[in-house]
Amino acid sequence: MWINHRLLIFIYLCHLGFTVRADTIPYVYTGIRAHYGFIIPHSVAIEPVSHTNPFGFDISINKLHTSYKRWKVFNAYWISGIQAGYFNFQNPGVLGSAFDITVFAEPVLIHRNKYFFTIRGGMGISYHTRFYDKVDNPLNQFFCTSINFPLFVDVRFKYNTGKQTYLTVSGCYNHISNGGFKQPNKGMNFPTLALGLERYYEPPDGLDHNYISSLEVPKPGISVVAQLLTAIKILEETVEFPEKAVFVYGLHTRAAKQIRTWYALNVGAEMIFDGYIREIIRREQSGLDYKRFALTAGQDFLLGKVVFTQYFGIYLYAPYKARNSIYQKYELAYKFLPNIMAGVYLKSHLQVAEMMGIHINYQLLWKGQTD
Repeated sequence: MWINHRLLIFIYLCHLGFTVRADTIPYVYTGIRAHYGFIIPHSVAIEPVSHTNPFGFDISINKLHTSYKRWKVFNAYWISGIQAGYFNFQNPGVLGSAFDITVFAEPVLIHRNKYFFTIRGGMGISYHTRFYDKVDNPLNQFFCTSINFPLFVDVRFKYNTGKQTYLTVSGCYNHISNGGFKQPNKGMNFPTLALGLERYYEPPDGLDHNYISSLEVPKPGISVVAQLLTAIKILEETVEFPEKAVFVYGLHTRAAKQIRTWYALNVGAEMIFDGYIREIIRREQSGLDYKRFALTAGQDFLLGKVVFTQYFGIYLYAPYKARNSIYQKYELAYKFLPNIMAGVYLKSHLQVAEMMGIHINYQLLWKGQTD
């Protein structure tokens, strides 16, 4: 059941990140990179096995989009594609290795004749050779399943060494966890430095269109978003109870004030109906309320049809005590219709992921004179 839920997330990212429709100029290219990094010991539970240096490589198939229709997705030229990778965590008995496949989107921030500066973000599925087992591998509390979900953000500099070849230098932040659907799930955060090559099938010489954004800052520039969110979590087996999949639902309403064409501030409130907590309460027979209510505040980055939102929440009502009273939320949404967006989110307490799921937003806009 939980696999079907995560596949919906992966299919959504495939739709956003790997587009094969015809473009103005079909710039398709391949890439390869080698990684070397370190693990961040963000929790006492994983600190003893965090002192290694992961290394690995990835290969990718990429497409540079140049048409105005595709430019409007991020209000920038951008690259999409799919990549496959391998990481060795240099602790074969506890951490093992990981094989992953991810999809990504990569807006081009700066482009000149000889170089590109880009940011790539993506998500996918990974298979791990070693994971937590309370008897055989109790030290690996990074993840407790063989299938996990990597997230990454890369800052990339690409230098043209020939008409069709680019040398790449990347600073990468990698996160792998199971999205909080089963515990223990501390998640692994490991930055890497990557060197690579990209080879175009034909030279990318056509990035000189004078596209103009259609985005404006309305007056008063206020919108209200009503959001429905959901997730699936797995409650682990005990001596008395079997493993059980449970649903989490939530309602989030927030108001956003647009400051720039690409930036807004938001405040809101969130109510969570957490089936995971309800099942724990049932097993403990404590009689507490499983619902939680929080106030939130954060920011939106308006990147054309793509919106990235991050905010903090503070629980005002949580009878079953949370890991922390403050949490973070990260959302990625795609605007399918003028008032309807859908996407994925990750909720965490500090560096520990609590849940990953999908959401759908309906946006009400205050109409008014534009600047």
